Amino acid sequence: MFVSAFSAYMSNTAIRKNRVNKLGNAEININIFQGGKNMKKKALACLLAAVMALSLAACGGGSDDKKTSEKTETQDTNASLEATNQLIEAEDPSALPETAAKRKDTLIAGVADFAGVFNPVYWEANEDFQVVTATTASLSVNDDKGEIVDGTASMSVSEDGKVYTYKLTKEKYNDGSDVKAEDYVNWYKVVADPSYDGYQDISKVNVVGYDDYKNGSATEISGIKVVDESTIEITLESANTSAPYVLGSAVPISTAKYGDLIKKGDLSKFKSLNMVDYVSNGAYVLKEYKEKTSATLEANPNFYLGEPKTKNLIFKVVATNAELQAVETGDVDIHDQVVCDDDHIEEAMSAGFINLKIQPTLGYGYVATNQKNEIFQDVKVRQALLHAIDRKSLNQAVYGQYAITLNIPQAPVSWLYDDEGMETYDYDLEKAAELLKEAGWEKDGDKLMKDGKQMKIVFSAMSGNVVTDTMIPLMIDAYGQLGIDFQAEYVDWPTLQSKSQNGTFDMLFMAWGLTADPDLTGTFASAEAGGTQNRTGYANPELDKMLAEALASTSQDEQKEKYKEIYKLINEELPLYPIYERCDLICYNTRVQNIEQSSYVKWYQQDKIVNIEVE
Repeated sequence: MFVSAFSAYMSNTAIRKNRVNKLGNAEININIFQGGKNMKKKALACLLAAVMALSLAACGGGSDDKKTSEKTETQDTNASLEATNQLIEAEDPSALPETAAKRKDTLIAGVADFAGVFNPVYWEANEDFQVVTATTASLSVNDDKGEIVDGTASMSVSEDGKVYTYKLTKEKYNDGSDVKAEDYVNWYKVVADPSYDGYQDISKVNVVGYDDYKNGSATEISGIKVVDESTIEITLESANTSAPYVLGSAVPISTAKYGDLIKKGDLSKFKSLNMVDYVSNGAYVLKEYKEKTSATLEANPNFYLGEPKTKNLIFKVVATNAELQAVETGDVDIHDQVVCDDDHIEEAMSAGFINLKIQPTLGYGYVATNQKNEIFQDVKVRQALLHAIDRKSLNQAVYGQYAITLNIPQAPVSWLYDDEGMETYDYDLEKAAELLKEAGWEKDGDKLMKDGKQMKIVFSAMSGNVVTDTMIPLMIDAYGQLGIDFQAEYVDWPTLQSKSQNGTFDMLFMAWGLTADPDLTGTFASAEAGGTQNRTGYANPELDKMLAEALASTSQDEQKEKYKEIYKLINEELPLYPIYERCDLICYNTRVQNIEQSSYVKWYQQDKIVNIEVE
């Protein structure tokens, strides 16, 4: 699953898919932030080296170059893995800035800018997701291995894998009213509604009666039944590997408070709700939102796991490139989007009062090509353009040992990761030119031409992003040598997100935050086969069939075997270009206690955030 995202980590996102968030398949937005002066020097040095390597490659590279590349890739991967999963504890708590030391009963977390959509079924940006996660609680969550564990309910599954029963914990909303089984059913009805246009998608798990509700005249989903006020029973057409993640991501929507707003075919009133003081079951309640500034939350005394130990939680917008500085000055207590590189790690350690957690990111950065554009519809062109991106030099320049080059759309931390035998698409301009020629593109002087037109590509990106600031000059040089008119346009995050969602781009850079559910249907399936987050326009009936078969797997071994074939097809077809998996660097000061964070679990997850204390 994915979370759509760029604004935060441009990678560290989203959607648990919902981040998925709740365990669904969602798309999270992630921003990658630029480092300091030393980082810029490093990037420039690497850029110069890359351009030199490019020139050499253009003159010809043989098998020895490939062997060296493969050896280096293996070394880089090993180094990255050795560098991850570290906790570096602060050595001088007395250095804590007075600004932070005087703060009482309040935790301030730094984030990138909000999109301001805090509705639990409509959010997409990673920053919004953090607020949604803190203010709602789902039936299930996942542990640090990605396995499903109980949330607000205990889950049982029939022997044939077709019937899911959720027994609810006795819980209350933040206004003191009781949470009932029918309230969770409201969530399923909203995301199955014919007018629903959010990121959630339960169609792939084949709930009995879903299609009759979505596309027919049914007023209820027949396969979802309220057994009693604390029990929900959900019946599927067939067993499905994503079902525990998708079904468990449901959060309650109060029938008493919002039932009148949930009308089949018209969710406009529910979608437009002001989420300040929204009646929900999460650990916190959103009390105030200041656009481009902050979201202020207050502990919910009725939370099912007990009242959170920290009374006030503020998500504060921090400027790009100032994430670590905000922690150093005490303006924020924690920031989980600091660029992970040696410079930032050294600087944070020298402050004395900052704890550092380094871990592999469950996600990856990628370049998307819009395959509604005729240029990108030829697989040879897509392969050629990837051969012309010096991904290894890029990743080394930006992240050093804390990133690896990816060739499949899966993070190495996942149990499904398997890239053995995959094409590595090493930087090779000769190969790129050869593939372009096979696709009918011929060099005419310094221009790459076909049918009397030069190949022209506009690359959309956010300015000040450490990845694209390094990658775009490399691409301008390499694509220029191939004869491509390659131009970059710099836009703000909302515009980039809109371009991605509406398909109004040629190429762009973003990042996916993966979730515990490994299903790729939402991202790579065709629109008619459930590709709700397919932003590239890629469609392949063979892949649709393979994804559906993987969902019907009866064991992890079978699922892994099927995904190996899926990864192989994607590696050949290149619906998008995986660029890297990097590491997260979570920085938090010594006043913050009981932070639990891993590749699969965020500190603000419902069963983690409740235990955080501040001294």
